[in-house]
Amino acid sequence: MKTLSRSTVSLFALPVLLALSLPQAVHAQDGALAGTVRDSASQAPLSAVLVEVVSSNGAVVATGTSGPGGAFRIIQIPAGTYSVRFTSPGWRSTTMDGQVVTAGQTTSFQAAMVEQSYNLNPITVTTSRTEEKVLDAPASVQVVRTARIEARPTTTPVDHVRDEAGVDIIQTGLQSSYVVVRGFNNIFSGATLTLTDNRIARVPSLRANISHLNPITNMDLERMEVVLGPGSALYGPNAANGVVHSITKSPIDYPGVNLSIAGGTRRGAENALPNDSLRNEPMMHAEGRVALAPSDKFGFKVSGQYFDGTEFPFIDPEEAEQQVIATACQGTGYDLTNPACLNFSEGLDLTNSEDQAVLKQSVDNVAKGRQHNLRRWTLDARVDWRPNPETSLIVGGGRTNANSSVDLTGIGAGQVTNWAYNYAQARFQWKELFAQFFMNWSDNEETYLLRSGRPLIDKSQLLVGQLQHSSRLGSNHRLVYGVDMLRTIPKSEGTINGQNEDDDDIWEVGGYAQWEWTINQKLDFVGAMRLDDHSLLQDLVFSPRAAFVYKPNQENSFRLTWNRAYSTPSTLNFFLDISSGSLPLGASGFRYDVRAQGATKNGLRFVRDDGTPRHMSPFAPFLGLEGVDQRTLLPTNAQTLWGEGLVVMGGAAQAGAITPAQFAALAQIAAPTDGDVGIIPLTLDPSLALGSDPTSDCPAPPFCLTPGGLEGVQDISPLKPTINNTIELGYTGLVAERLLIGINGWYSRITDYISALRVSTPNLFLNPVELGQYVALKLIEGGMSLAEAQQLATTTATLVGQTPLGVVTPENVGGTDATLALAYQNLGSFDLFGGEIAATYLLGDAWEIDGTFSMVSKDRFTAARGDETEEVPLNAPKYKGTAAVRFNYDNVGLNGGVRFRSQIGFPGNSGVYIGDVKGYEVFDISLGWRIPGFRELWLQLDVQNVFDTQYQPFIGTPELGRFAILRARYDWSPF
Repeated sequence: MKTLSRSTVSLFALPVLLALSLPQAVHAQDGALAGTVRDSASQAPLSAVLVEVVSSNGAVVATGTSGPGGAFRIIQIPAGTYSVRFTSPGWRSTTMDGQVVTAGQTTSFQAAMVEQSYNLNPITVTTSRTEEKVLDAPASVQVVRTARIEARPTTTPVDHVRDEAGVDIIQTGLQSSYVVVRGFNNIFSGATLTLTDNRIARVPSLRANISHLNPITNMDLERMEVVLGPGSALYGPNAANGVVHSITKSPIDYPGVNLSIAGGTRRGAENALPNDSLRNEPMMHAEGRVALAPSDKFGFKVSGQYFDGTEFPFIDPEEAEQQVIATACQGTGYDLTNPACLNFSEGLDLTNSEDQAVLKQSVDNVAKGRQHNLRRWTLDARVDWRPNPETSLIVGGGRTNANSSVDLTGIGAGQVTNWAYNYAQARFQWKELFAQFFMNWSDNEETYLLRSGRPLIDKSQLLVGQLQHSSRLGSNHRLVYGVDMLRTIPKSEGTINGQNEDDDDIWEVGGYAQWEWTINQKLDFVGAMRLDDHSLLQDLVFSPRAAFVYKPNQENSFRLTWNRAYSTPSTLNFFLDISSGSLPLGASGFRYDVRAQGATKNGLRFVRDDGTPRHMSPFAPFLGLEGVDQRTLLPTNAQTLWGEGLVVMGGAAQAGAITPAQFAALAQIAAPTDGDVGIIPLTLDPSLALGSDPTSDCPAPPFCLTPGGLEGVQDISPLKPTINNTIELGYTGLVAERLLIGINGWYSRITDYISALRVSTPNLFLNPVELGQYVALKLIEGGMSLAEAQQLATTTATLVGQTPLGVVTPENVGGTDATLALAYQNLGSFDLFGGEIAATYLLGDAWEIDGTFSMVSKDRFTAARGDETEEVPLNAPKYKGTAAVRFNYDNVGLNGGVRFRSQIGFPGNSGVYIGDVKGYEVFDISLGWRIPGFRELWLQLDVQNVFDTQYQPFIGTPELGRFAILRARYDWSPF
């Protein structure tokens, strides 16, 4: 880690010093409020109620939350007379005026609340990392409440945010999906920060939001919050688009036993497999939660689940082709002289017995083909201790074991086998001080890529420590400040990070402060700034934030915000070094290693001769030069490429395409100069390799002209963070306690966007026209007849001129063969704008109507890269919307609803997955029933895609059809 300056260290230490000194100085002469909150009808105590102390000018002076016995105590309140407001989801807000606070004393009183079927202004903690109501939050935030979660069975909790405005989900299968906010989705996406109980929930090192690896259950989920727009000022890196936060239930507030067993069936696309054997398959999902609270100060819980099903059927054409080749290799006993076996040899030293074993295992993996069975289990445990209303200690841990699944990566699908994801977390809260430490780690040795069979070992770790404190400075000001420290430790045993395995740790340290100013009763200002240091980035990253929230009354608020957020390059962006397959050169046995390559902390550099970059060639070992192999960087000139072309013609002679005498005549020709025969650099276009129509500027599809030629080949600079500057105008209103509406409009400028893996190394071809002319002339000069010379020259021009003889490759690219590198690069700037509308209308106490609409100005953008431009995909639709009608007759135990989802098509481009994604419209229904006389027992049905509309969410994913799940749920709360 690079050395931090003294001023930077001082900045990061400042919040700690403030946390220790400021509260005592400010609150020496304060008083306190205490009491109990109860249900007005039954007098039962109410827990998790937000208690707000409000001054005469409308400013919130202090906040607290009621405990499991309904008790609350709020300290450090300046002496004076206040109103005290009580808010909780499912209950009508209650305000008690005229509460007098005396310095050095505690004022006690009782409060009662009236139950309400739906609450349109729930509490959120994600926007400002502290409790506040949705209408007061300085950002667009959406909350999926407990009742909504409990009423609908799903395979993973992330399904509960599918219908929220601004949320984009690529569903890759029955249980797998990638979720982001406001677009820029990708296979293996980590573009949006996902949290669970304030813990970063993504897979460590890979920075992928793989939802089914998160060890939480629907039974244990209290609510989910979605914050739209940049959040780096408080949350640091990789919150540039937004935050999705899952919050689980405390065993103290939610004691009891919850059990469920669900069965279902999914319907795949017709003819997805040759024998249609997996079109209709069953699914089983069991969940359980046991939470005990012996007192209102202590509780513990254990939750878990087991999932077993069959994936939607799908055949990847590239996997199928490789499976045929692998079977051919097995049929010859893994004979290394067999081109079919050499197809899997990229990056391996076949003189090494260990690498020979890897080759055999890779071949066997590919020959098995894609396994469609799905199976996983999770276990999660937590202990809560609250010695008093101002202090809490929470310790927890969990594990997910994905026994079998298929998950997509940027270089093809991976067959996941016994992948374990683990976490351990400790959280401490004392008054306004919050501290936590957590660790996420993977434990996997059996997963492999389906296209190449190569193992994907991942035992990476993410260690995080965080400290936050807040203080009130008088009645109108509040300061939130803290520090974060993250350490990412990739461990792949060379299978993912290759040659970079021993030098790929990352440290990130950040400090932040947020000032909340109640200007008057109607206007609030929030200003924040954050400074982060990243061990592999040259400069510190500054993330400011400013927001005005105008509330003409308690039911309406307007927001104007500006945020500067950022995403750092991931460990894959920096250190990836893995073969993604090969580019065979006909049946000759020669091939290029197509390698996914991180930019490393120093970038990728080309070796040059007078400005011309050198190249590697699979034909180099046969040039007759001492010490030359496929990894040797050779001069890029016509003379060298002619020697490589002779190797091609030698193979043609062995195959009988030309006679030995003709090859001998070619070998006698003097090598051409650059003036005789020109060199044409062409770059592989993966979309053409996948079968798209060739375009006019691609003279040898799938190879297209390299912009700028050899002179345009530039070193790949060290990566910089992607910066997102966003201005947003928003409105949230609660009309007559019946209609909640949220409207957002935003404009963003994105700078230094990090591209997806892209071919960064052009291949070299000899100009076929000039080559044919030169060969014919020299053969005639050597005494060959005109007719024979022209015929042999034409054959040579065709065979050599259409063969990529070399590849211009950086010197620090990994592998053991001539490498065609896929690399990441920073692109230039581009602009976009968009908006979201979300509305909920209550039709009485039992019915509600929901609707959302989201739009983005474009689904592809043009960013500059030097003198060139490059297309950046949104990988999400420009327009999408949802509508739902829901009901809840709690008195008879009946609930349900109908949902409608629609989106238009968009171009998809993520790694090897390139093509057009079609739009779709689907209907879902759900129905729940509490058994009369047994209100602890529910029957719940959820049917997605009722009319079995076949649609493909993204390129490379199976077509999805109807999915139905029936769940029996038992809730018992004897405590």
